[in-house]
Amino acid sequence: MTYHRLTNIDDIRKIADCSECGADVDIRPNNKRKGVVYWRCKAKYRSVKDQIERPWIKHKKSYCEWEPGCDFKLQHSCQLSVDHIDGNKLNNDPDNLQTLCLNHHSLKTHLHENYKPGTTV
Repeated sequence: MTYHRLTNIDDIRKIADCSECGADVDIRPNNKRKGVVYWRCKAKYRSVKDQIERPWIKHKKSYCEWEPGCDFKLQHSCQLSVDHIDGNKLNNDPDNLQTLCLNHHSLKTHLHENYKPGTTV
């Protein structure tokens, strides 16, 4: 894993530049050990965290794929989520993933009782 180093750290305004990706970064200490503060690029941290903890997120579309159709008027991408069609969170095959608005995701989960352990569609 490549770590992104921060340069031009301004401790007063809590901002810095990422030397790798060029992002302007609002900074907070990543870790404190023995009085030493380590900083990290939050843009890099989020992308690595998503790759490890949420590999399905890269398949998120910009619309709801509910069938027969969804007329929900999207205002922000946070109103969409990625659903595992078969209910198995470990099955991240792109054919098993669909993007749903939060309303339809909740409805599907309830109808198929995916909230119960061991339940799949």
